[in-house]
Amino acid sequence: MRTLTLRSFLCAVPLAVTALATSPALADDAANTATARALGVEGVTLADAGKCREAAEKLERAEKLHHAPTTATRLAECEIELGRLVSGTERLQRVVREPLPPNAHPAFVAAAARAQKDLDLALPRIATLRLSVKAPALAKLTITIDDEPASDAILDSNRRTDPGTHKIVVTAYGCKPAAVTAQLEEGQTKSVALELLVDPTAPPEPRVATNEAVMSEARGGSKAPAIVAFGVSALGLGAGIAGAVIVSSKSRALDGACDANRVCPDASRADISAAKQWATVSTVGFVTAGAGLVSGVALLLAAGAPATPAPPPPVRGLRVRPAVGMTSLGVDGVF
Repeated sequence: MRTLTLRSFLCAVPLAVTALATSPALADDAANTATARALGVEGVTLADAGKCREAAEKLERAEKLHHAPTTATRLAECEIELGRLVSGTERLQRVVREPLPPNAHPAFVAAAARAQKDLDLALPRIATLRLSVKAPALAKLTITIDDEPASDAILDSNRRTDPGTHKIVVTAYGCKPAAVTAQLEEGQTKSVALELLVDPTAPPEPRVATNEAVMSEARGGSKAPAIVAFGVSALGLGAGIAGAVIVSSKSRALDGACDANRVCPDASRADISAAKQWATVSTVGFVTAGAGLVSGVALLLAAGAPATPAPPPPVRGLRVRPAVGMTSLGVDGVF
């Protein structure tokens, strides 16, 4: 890395970043551009002095404020020198693949060529880690590498990894954690196998409630009140029909006992009284059935609605009265 012409690269940085700042195609904030230029110069100066750790911090801040191939290439070189080969080579890949306009500044063209040379040298140095885990069926794995979370998609695949010592930890609910420390040399491919054993002392895994009752509760409430209301409605309907049948029977008996002017003998008074009572029972039964039906529908809708549903509109103007005659039975009203 030191054999490259860092002095000429340092001289090109101010010109290149200045070109970016004044290019009409890149309308970055002027203050950010100026700050990125200053940080880039400081970073390259530190890198040339062999202080890549301090240089990387300056160059990374410059890249966040204003991207330039020159700054990115120098930052990648420092990352590689610090052992972060994966991050550095990925940054170099982006520089190499970045399209440059035909009239690109010569410093940008030189940075892209330099990035390709750096990439050719660094790629063979990257190590490869193959991680496999044996675990109980349906175990949900949590993987960390050097205390950083890693996806379980890396299992049984070639994971590009920086050379060095890496701590790998795999956990799963109800299992004992498994850990291993792997030492990877430059360019080495290493396979690491871990096994998760069931922990008999682990508490039972909490179950996610999915039954209909809990789902109904989450949606807004239980359906039990609606079921009760429908039951009351059914009972009321049964009582109304039964009363209507009895009144109809009494009415037929009275038709035979009374004359054409509906004058009935004293012996029929008991039947007349019973007919009126059963007519009242029938009317109350039908009214109860209707009210229960309306309440049941409203409660059912409320159970399926969000936790704070708007109250159903009240039923207004309901007036019902029985209509009992010698040969007829009915209910009339206004809704």
